[in-house]
Amino acid sequence: MRTKLISLLLCFFFCYGIAHASSVEYQVKTISYKNLVGKLYLPASTKKVPVVIAFGGSDGGMNFGEANGAMIAPNGIAVLALAYLKETGLPEKLDHIPLEYFISAIDYLETETAVDPARIGVVSGSRGSEAAFLLATHDARIKSVAVTTPSNVVWNGPTEADAAWTFQGKNFPGLILPDGDRKTQVSRFLTALENQQNLQTVHFALEKVNGPILLVSAENDQVWPSFPMSQDILRYLKERKF
Repeated sequence: MRTKLISLLLCFFFCYGIAHASSVEYQVKTISYKNLVGKLYLPASTKKVPVVIAFGGSDGGMNFGEANGAMIAPNGIAVLALAYLKETGLPEKLDHIPLEYFISAIDYLETETAVDPARIGVVSGSRGSEAAFLLATHDARIKSVAVTTPSNVVWNGPTEADAAWTFQGKNFPGLILPDGDRKTQVSRFLTALENQQNLQTVHFALEKVNGPILLVSAENDQVWPSFPMSQDILRYLKERKF
C-alpha cells in the first residue's frame, strides 16, 4: 500500500510539471519561525525545488509529516513536516485552530531560498484534510492539494457545538457529530450529513483552489464515510467545471 501511495503521489506531482528524480540525498532541519513546530526535508539540488506542507489529522504530532518527508524528499520534492496539535506549545485538542498558523507555514517557505515559492502544495489526511482545503481556498499560493480519506465539509471540534478551525478571530461553521450509542461512528457521520439543512454553509469553496486536487479514499472506511464524501467533492467540482 505504501509503495502504491508513493507512486500515486509522485505521479500527481509529475503531471503538474515536476521532473522525476530518484534516491536524492536530503537534509532535515528543525524550523524556527514564529510559533511553527516542524521540520524541513530539503533535497540536494542546484535548482529551487518544489515543496509540500504535510500535516496529519486529529491524532496530532509530527508522525504524518515526518513519514511524508521520508517518503517524498528522496524524489526531489521538499517537505515541510508540520505539527499543529499535541506538541510542546501547541493545543491538545482540535478546537479553535487558527488558519493563520498554516498560512505562516507558507510565509516561512517563502523565506527559504532553496525552495520554489511558485510550487507549494499541501498533503494531509482525515481531519487534516479540512485544514488543507481551508488553506488552499484562502491562500492562492497553494498550487496543489493531495488528501487521503478526506471530508467534504467542515466539522466541529471535540468541544460540543464549537469550532475546530478559525480565521481572523471568527469560527468556521461546522457540523456536529450526533450522539448514537447504538450506531456505528460512520453511520453517525452519515446521519449528520443527511440531516443538515444548509450544507452550503459548511462546504469548502473548492472551486477557489489554485491547482489540481488528488483525493484518496476508502470504500470500507471504518472511521468516517470518506468515499461518499469524496464522491460529493467530485460532484461539487464537476458542477462548477473545475
